[in-house]
Amino acid sequence: MLVTCLYITGHLDIVFSGEYRKEILRYLYCHQNEDGGWGFHIEGHSTMFCTTLSYICMRILGEGPDGGRDNACTRGPKWIRDRGGVTSIPSWGKIWLSIFGLFDWPRSNPMPPEFWLFPSFLHMHPAKMWC
Repeated sequence: MLVTCLYITGHLDIVFSGEYRKEILRYLYCHQNEDGGWGFHIEGHSTMFCTTLSYICMRILGEGPDGGRDNACTRGPKWIRDRGGVTSIPSWGKIWLSIFGLFDWPRSNPMPPEFWLFPSFLHMHPAKMWC
């Protein structure tokens, strides 16, 4: 998420040196699952949310569509396509994809902004939703 936020705000080149970028990419390569996806943690099963955002992160950091160690940038999108594409990503993922212009805003699930005014102890507070 840090890479995407820095990219959106235009600070990626200021904060991350070339060596730092290489280390982020190395981390992603080392934790890509055998099936081509990424999980929520280093031993987790692959999920659409993590695979999609990890692939986007690698592309932002300079990897080409066929690049990466062990064809990481080919295996990630294949995992996504084999599972029906990004339309099955959770709501938060659709929001990130929409911010990047990769997903149409009208196809994202709407969330009234007033939900953020709910007390944080409620189960329906947006900060607790993994939708």
